[in-house]
Amino acid sequence: MLTFDLMIEVPEGYILIKKEDHEKLLKLVATLMSRVAELESQLNKNSGNSSRPPSSDGLKKTIKNNREKSDKKPGAQPGRTGNTLKMVECPDTIITHKLEGVCGCGADLVKLPLRSVQRRQVFDLPSKLMEVTEHQVETKQCTCGKLHEAQCEVSNHVQYGSRFKAMMVYLNQYQFLPFERVQEFSKDCFGISVSDGFLEQNNNTCYEQLEETELAIKEALLNSSVMHNDETGMRCQGKTQWIHSTSTSLHTHYNIHHKRGTEAIDEIGILNKYTGISVHDRWSSYDQYACSHSFCNAHLLRDLKFLNEEMESHWAGQMKSLLIKANDYKKQGLINEMLIDEIETQYCKILRQAIEQEPQEPIPEKGKRGRKAKSKSARLLDVFLQRSQNVLMFIYNLDVPFDNNLAERDLRMVKLKQKISGCFRSENGAKTFCRIRSYISTVRKQGYAVLDAIQLAMNNKPVCIVNG
Repeated sequence: MLTFDLMIEVPEGYILIKKEDHEKLLKLVATLMSRVAELESQLNKNSGNSSRPPSSDGLKKTIKNNREKSDKKPGAQPGRTGNTLKMVECPDTIITHKLEGVCGCGADLVKLPLRSVQRRQVFDLPSKLMEVTEHQVETKQCTCGKLHEAQCEVSNHVQYGSRFKAMMVYLNQYQFLPFERVQEFSKDCFGISVSDGFLEQNNNTCYEQLEETELAIKEALLNSSVMHNDETGMRCQGKTQWIHSTSTSLHTHYNIHHKRGTEAIDEIGILNKYTGISVHDRWSSYDQYACSHSFCNAHLLRDLKFLNEEMESHWAGQMKSLLIKANDYKKQGLINEMLIDEIETQYCKILRQAIEQEPQEPIPEKGKRGRKAKSKSARLLDVFLQRSQNVLMFIYNLDVPFDNNLAERDLRMVKLKQKISGCFRSENGAKTFCRIRSYISTVRKQGYAVLDAIQLAMNNKPVCIVNG
């Protein structure tokens, strides 16, 4: 501790610091240094070491990710069976090329016996993609004067078929083409001009026909042993609302709500009734529910990477390596009771070192109310100390995945829709998208062709959702 007066040079001149003020000065310097370190750490955040999206990285520097370098060459690996164009047994059209002419020896090639026929197939689109079917309905008048008409499922003089309507929904709801581009596609490929009202009517019809299917998807999710939860912001009616995603490997459910937390989750009615294991990214609202919880370790790895590389927290690097190693053991099928004990022992050892390495939180000064906010490293350390069961759930229950990537992949389609088509102008449009997209994602996961599934829905015969 300094025991003499201190003269400090500043741009305006000099400041004399009395020796009785030295303690206050040292506290102020420590506070400012901590604040500078916190601000510098914010500048060093990117999509590789935090939950920031890649779009926020910019072009300033190369981003390091969590992938480990391997000795594999780029491209397909040895033993991989590729997908290539294969011949079909029954082609739509067969064109025979007859051999004609004369051999150099003078023999007539037409009279020679046939040795073999080489098959060569060309896959292409027909020049006319739209097929028009005319239904000629007979009418007759009985001698008694009564008119009779033949039965026909077509009621209008001119109308679009269910396949064409399904294609319009497919392009808008699955490929995310806005109405204007769908109209251009229809004009260029089919020679047909369609209106905004026609496209919106198709979406509404599909939405209405899928009401029971949405309930079946929610029921299947409630019966699953493990499910994934996540949410993302979406502009709707000029305001930020939230699309909530609940998914498994076979089912997906989306719903939009003006709230992000428990009010929205309760209204959706899945997580508040669920009794299995929910995998999520530590959003505090999820902890309000009585089901078991498993944390997304991909998020934790990014946070640990940031602390290790930017804030020089050595324990974070050790914990990151331990989690990756535990996941590798699981992938190799090596997890057993002995290995779990070993992982837990290393986990506790790292945390003991972390407690010694992390600086103690300063005691609030007298007269100042409230509790001082903890540093990022201290908050993350608390997660590993207090929520170890949630962090290591993936080794305690082998059905639980290491991360929440399934939910993030499902939500990525929502962000892609926003990127291509923009925001929702109406709440009805947002709800229509969520229900149809839930159906599309589910049938896609279960191996159905999306266009065929949409056509069945348009005919009020949607795909029967597998519950399992």
